[in-house]
Parts: sequence; structure tokens; C-alpha cells
Amino acid sequence: MKKRMIAAAASAMLLCACGEKNESAQDMQYIKTAVLYDTLSDMYENPNQYLGKNYHIVGTLFLSKDDDGTEIYSVYAQEPNSDHGLGLELDWSDFSSVQEHDKIMVEGKLERESGTYHGEQLEYLVLRVTTLEKRD
Repeated sequence: MKKRMIAAAASAMLLCACGEKNESAQDMQYIKTAVLYDTLSDMYENPNQYLGKNYHIVGTLFLSKDDDGTEIYSVYAQEPNSDHGLGLELDWSDFSSVQEHDKIMVEGKLERESGTYHGEQLEYLVLRVTTLEKRD
């Protein structure tokens, strides 16, 4: 009887652990490449609908510099049938494994920050990256 109780308890713990893992996987919002530009546009227009959520994005790594020369990396998407593009800033400590214009997969949590750009104080969106990989 004791062995059955121990086995049942162990099974219950395994089921709970699996359930937690599946819950966190379900929390990830996957943005398809075909709608990335439109989704980024909507994030900027309606940020409160997106803030605090985790995203999986495949796009192009883009590099720009702010007023003081600090490099700003972003995941970038080009508007279909246009030369216009849009990027989402990435907060990540090490971009040494990727180069500008590489196709990347990035995952992270969307947050809001404030800073100065061209002398103006403004708020902007930033993805706090947990995973960044180069794609072929």
C-alpha cells in the first residue's frame, strides 16, 4: 500500500511539473514573419495590449546609434511592398554571435523604457531578451 501511495505521489508531482512547463510555453506569443511588420506597428500604436507578455520573433538584426554613439540593436521587419521598415529595440548583453542584417530568432518580454533621443524625452518599447539565435 505504501509503495502505491509513493508511486501515486510521484506521478502527481510529474504531472504538475509538466503542467507548469506547458503553461509557460503557452504564455509565449509567437509572431509569424509574414505579419511581423503589422504586429510591430500595432505594438507601437497600442502598447498596453502587448506590454508584459513574452514574444518569439524571427526577423532581421538591425543596428543604429543614438545621440551619444551607443549602439542600439533591434529586430527589424520591412513593410511589404515598401522600403519602409520598423524595429523593436533589444535588451541583450552579447551580440557577438550575430552581425547586422543576420536573420535572428529572439524571445523575450516586452517592456517600456524612457530616454532621450535627439534632445527629446520619450518613452519607447524594448524587448528584454532571454534567447537570441542566428537563423540561416
